[in-house]
Amino acid sequence: MGEKETDPLRGKYPYYVDHVLSEASSKYGIKLEDLLSKGYKIYTALDQSMQQATEAVYENADNFPVGTSTEELVQSGSVLLDPETGGIKALVGGRGEHQFMGYNRATQLTRSPGSSIKPLVVYTPAVEEGYDITDPLKDEKMSFGEYEPTNLSGEYKGEVPMYEAVMNSLNVPTVWLLNEIGIDKGLDSLKRFGIPYDKDDRNLSIALGGMKKGVSPLQMAGAFSAFANEGERMETHAIVRIENADGKEVAAWKENSTKVTSVGAVDKMNAMLLGTVEYGTAKNAAVSGYEIAGKTGSTQVPIEGISGVKDQWFIGYSPSLVGAVWAGYDKTDEKHYLTTHSSQGSALIFQK
Repeated sequence: MGEKETDPLRGKYPYYVDHVLSEASSKYGIKLEDLLSKGYKIYTALDQSMQQATEAVYENADNFPVGTSTEELVQSGSVLLDPETGGIKALVGGRGEHQFMGYNRATQLTRSPGSSIKPLVVYTPAVEEGYDITDPLKDEKMSFGEYEPTNLSGEYKGEVPMYEAVMNSLNVPTVWLLNEIGIDKGLDSLKRFGIPYDKDDRNLSIALGGMKKGVSPLQMAGAFSAFANEGERMETHAIVRIENADGKEVAAWKENSTKVTSVGAVDKMNAMLLGTVEYGTAKNAAVSGYEIAGKTGSTQVPIEGISGVKDQWFIGYSPSLVGAVWAGYDKTDEKHYLTTHSSQGSALIFQK
């Protein structure tokens, strides 16, 4: 190989490059070995300064939540997206040593999104049904058949306005509301947001992110991008076009958008999700000088007798950028879990 054919990024942005290579092979059918050896030129949506900033955050251990194990790193994955185009601006798929085409937590993770799913599966379809953000929701201990959700704080006010249930991430009013509008409306909304679900997910616990398989940061960023783009969700992508060694275009991104919801519904959602960052569980995600909206999510360690956090999520957005962050251990067990919620973890990573 001549000097000209070496990797122009010379080992830079490894997780982004991995994702580009896997997108080129899965979406455009070009074999990995050909991509690496046949002089293809790939043009992407990468923003180098955003990518460098994201990598700098990942290189500083102080930016990450502390877990119960000192031997093993608390892992994380993050994505930054342009909501108008669906283009991936920056992506980091893990902490510590990177392995070529290894596990990419930004794109390949499947974890329960916890409360970060609430705007997608409950609140958007509710406002579409005509609920207003000041409408009262039931907030008292109740069971739905066998299912008994609880508020994290252990407090119940009898009823709360919808915006307060969103802002403080109250669980019981959210489940109650999904039960009121009907689970089919929730799942239909989830589908429009591009979030895959299993047939076993068809129960009320999906209101709080209870899912058999789960989601990746890329899928969550793609879903929330509809709130930043007037209800239109653009398909996420890293590659803009590919040319072969002779400069001939062999693949190009074709715009693919889904009308998720109405501008009116988006306005209501944005009002509530701006409140979440300004006054609610996501205060630590605020960035001065920017209007940021978003939603936290945490999942509990599924082991009897252990009160800890398995996954931390934050998905946030401004009109021009959407970011999704996950943090947690690759394997959660009695010795490996987080001791803080996403307000002290993933929301801070996003803010940084």
